[in-house]
Amino acid sequence: METPPDRLGEMPPLSDRATPAYPIASVENTLRILLLLSERSRLGLADVAAELGIARSSAHRLMAMLSYYDFVRQDPDSRSFRPGAALVDVGLSAVRALDVRVLARPLLTELAASTEMTAHLALPRGRDVLYVDGVESSRTIRAALRTGDTLPAHVTGVGKALLATMTDDQLRQLYRDAPPRAVTDRSVSSVEGLIEEVRAARAAGYAVNRGESEPGVFSLGVTVSLPEPGMFAGLGLVCPEASVEPGWESRVVAQLKTAAAELAKEMSAYRF
Repeated sequence: METPPDRLGEMPPLSDRATPAYPIASVENTLRILLLLSERSRLGLADVAAELGIARSSAHRLMAMLSYYDFVRQDPDSRSFRPGAALVDVGLSAVRALDVRVLARPLLTELAASTEMTAHLALPRGRDVLYVDGVESSRTIRAALRTGDTLPAHVTGVGKALLATMTDDQLRQLYRDAPPRAVTDRSVSSVEGLIEEVRAARAAGYAVNRGESEPGVFSLGVTVSLPEPGMFAGLGLVCPEASVEPGWESRVVAQLKTAAAELAKEMSAYRF
């Protein structure tokens, strides 16, 4: 089994980092406020103004904008500010994205070896999926890794599996501004067409991509329930469509589902 990827190391102090070539004062001040909140439980307007060397009125405008996006919340009695739900969610999401990657790596390695397909771990990003880790197949002709890439969710197996965790009405809302775009001649290009495919994925417990993201590519995807209610990751397997054998899909899906169940179990037992 491969050694899981290391956790991110600590950042060097600000004094040791190169100054950006084109600093933006308002952005810098906002980020400095967030860093101050990581050091202190509460901040007052006077604290912000003093630490940043700005007028109290400027500090008030910055905190008002952070309050609007729920990065900070103001105590009605003391009028001091504390971290808001959005700031907490961003921090937890970053930590958990790293943790699910660490826990998934041995399973990805096993899947790639046992199926001879390239295995991926993906996270939902609205109408897209972000591939956060993967292990490449050992076959000479294989699907390449996509770690760090995003693809439209509706044209990938793992993406459609993640879309299947949403209700039909949620999908209509997600695509209310524009229908899904066809990437190949096999891609779905209407919301109702996508809903039909997603319903099939819900019923089967997995989703399939047959040449929808690019010609000649075949992929399967399942979801993994994360500890937070309503949060999911995706496990996917991908290979050249020409290498798919009759009766092979059900066996591979069973392996994917077993790996997903194991990852969900490990995530639920993990203490953040």
